[in-house]
Amino acid sequence: MKIADLHCDTISEIWKSRRAGRPQQLFQNNLHVDIQKMQKAGYLLQNFAMYIDLEKTSDPFAAVSEQIDVFYDEMEKNKDCIGIVTSYHEILANEKQGKMSALMTIEEGGCCKGELENLETLYQRGARMMTLTWNYPNELAGPNLPADSFGAFDSTKGLTRKGFAFIQRMEEIGMILDVSHLSDAGFWDIAKHTKKPFAASHSNARALSPHARNLTDDMLRVIADRGGVAGLNFYGRFLNPTDDSHSSTAQMAQHVRHIVNVGGIECIGLGSDFDGITGELEIEDCSQLAKLTAELERAHFTGSEIEHILYKNVMRFYREML
Repeated sequence: MKIADLHCDTISEIWKSRRAGRPQQLFQNNLHVDIQKMQKAGYLLQNFAMYIDLEKTSDPFAAVSEQIDVFYDEMEKNKDCIGIVTSYHEILANEKQGKMSALMTIEEGGCCKGELENLETLYQRGARMMTLTWNYPNELAGPNLPADSFGAFDSTKGLTRKGFAFIQRMEEIGMILDVSHLSDAGFWDIAKHTKKPFAASHSNARALSPHARNLTDDMLRVIADRGGVAGLNFYGRFLNPTDDSHSSTAQMAQHVRHIVNVGGIECIGLGSDFDGITGELEIEDCSQLAKLTAELERAHFTGSEIEHILYKNVMRFYREML
């Protein structure tokens, strides 16, 4: 079965390993994602996020630029089996050549330091999707950051004036808006003030697990009605409100069923968050995606529905957006 995944942090982990003097490689490593594991699973497309922790970074734009250099370096070394894409047609061209595709995304709009020029530089370097926030307030918006694992969170801080300027420019240049990590107020600001479809690259259903990072049913309906897609996150904390140390395919199937019931079969995709999550994972790395396929079959999803979940919905979204 083909796989299209909206989010992983693998390049950021490789960047960190290089800085620590213990360099990892994309072709083969001990992370959740590498080329060999992707090939085993039948990957069509992987979104690679350039992830920035603002509290650990003195110059976030320089840090994200370094990660992009790592991304290009690793893709060049593996160009026989994976190719960078910035358009839907490039994905198809890679598939025709028997190659996987890699799409660059940005996780933490604060890396732009509030400057539209930096946003446009990221676009010019190949980034095609960006979250406005990670877990900290920045020049653009507030995040949904919980006070504890399942406690209260501040969802009231929406987009700033610069945030509104950014979403307008992102729609103009073709940078996809990613609402994962964004506050509830920020989500509704985007829903009200944009026209194009948008994504929640790695967020689950809040009705099943009441974590700040998950989506309410109303949010899911808006994403579906707009023609967007929500990526199923494999992190136990976002799947299960009672045992956040363990991530199982049964929990995943429950979230998929709920999201499909709320928004329809075309609004759900994969957003594993591989190499950005911890805990006991039933799907230990990306080579084991067949475990999810088997669980979806046990949950009585049809073959056609499973294809939509695993890759067709993301491809439909990118056909319109890239």
